[in-house]
Amino acid sequence: MTPELSPTVCRRRLAVELRRLREAVGLSGVQVADQLKWSTSKISRLENGQILPRERDVRTLLTHYRIGSTMSQFLLGLAARAESKGWWDAYADTLPESYVTYVGLETAAEEMLTWQSRGIPGLLQTVEYARALNSTETFTRLSPGEVERRTQVRVRRQALVTEQVLRVSAVVDESALLRRFGSEDVMRDQLQHLYALAELPNVSVRILALDGPHPIDSDSFVILKFPEVNGFGPLYDDVVYLESVAGGTFQEDEATTYRFRLLLDHLRDASLSEEESMTLIAARAEM
Repeated sequence: MTPELSPTVCRRRLAVELRRLREAVGLSGVQVADQLKWSTSKISRLENGQILPRERDVRTLLTHYRIGSTMSQFLLGLAARAESKGWWDAYADTLPESYVTYVGLETAAEEMLTWQSRGIPGLLQTVEYARALNSTETFTRLSPGEVERRTQVRVRRQALVTEQVLRVSAVVDESALLRRFGSEDVMRDQLQHLYALAELPNVSVRILALDGPHPIDSDSFVILKFPEVNGFGPLYDDVVYLESVAGGTFQEDEATTYRFRLLLDHLRDASLSEEESMTLIAARAEM
């Protein structure tokens, strides 16, 4: 299987391309708005991904910029897909906006690189562990219904791993194996589940041991990498997602995402090998 052509990613890639194409022909947003009898705010919002790009508007811009047929077909395809809904949109009423965006990006990614300092990575969690974790989250208590819907989203995302759509490389602090969410049985099942998933060919788990040197003091983060599109480079450039109780934030500047990639490489180098990590997980799970 291949990653889904997510409407979230289509909207963001299209916004980037519309800005790039306008700048390539030497026009300002004000000039384009005047020439097309549009508002300048419409141009700005299209190029920032703040409004849904209508296919007819994209076609008008491509004609105005005199873009060739190959690129036009690619971008119009993105526009058509951008108008659709992802399955995650049905949960938007109970999820932070940043998390909804993240799920839409994750669905289109081909590789995830992550450092988890406090818990098991979401894609590698059991239902009961996810439910227990969601029950303790954020500044206000979630209702049982909200907990259940958030848990459903987390579990649904895991098909990316089990169906081997997504490559996952996770560095996990050993403390996450010890920090209990739910009962002892929940934690035992979680660690056994983590061990089983780590045996999949698309999953790599490495543990940063507590009795070794700790190279950084950093909260959890995720790096998403996207597949190549023939002739058009990556579907989207790398995205870093920084997790916090106040809601996630995104870093998309190339220099910043590169530094996070180096940081993850540093963490991986300081961690146990995959084989040693599996042995430690098995011991903690009493396997």
